[in-house]
Amino acid sequence: MMTKMMSKLALGSSTALLAVAVIAPACVSRGQGVAERAGQALDDVGRGVRRGLQNAFARTRVAVDNQEVISRVYSRLHWDKMLVGSTLELEVQDGGTTILRGAVPDASAKQRAVVLARETVGVNQVVDELTVLPPTPTHVIPATPSAATETTTTTTKTIVKP
Repeated sequence: MMTKMMSKLALGSSTALLAVAVIAPACVSRGQGVAERAGQALDDVGRGVRRGLQNAFARTRVAVDNQEVISRVYSRLHWDKMLVGSTLELEVQDGGTTILRGAVPDASAKQRAVVLARETVGVNQVVDELTVLPPTPTHVIPATPSAATETTTTTTKTIVKP
């Protein structure tokens, strides 16, 4: 970003110097009217360079502000124990609008993620695009043995680790 601003500044300065080099000899021979036009042209170039730098600075400031907000929201969501098992994606737009995407284990985790984001400094609005994962079975109930398998009954149990 800084290289782009420096390039614009260098281009503006080069243009101004070129204008002076071309117009200065004519100003001496033709009188005050040409000098005034040359001065006006240089003023216009200077104003254009200034506006370009101000716009670039404003865009950079917004990008930095958004990074600060996303860092704060990320930190709050990352360290909350209620959100273990969640897969979250964050997006912060201009003006502090935060979009939450991803999947959470249950409705209370979803509500917690939205509340944490909403209460974060710099967030003005939260867009909730979270989905609640279907519950995973913690154990498997053995099937009733059929007549053919009564003599060799086996029981299985599935252990799901979070």
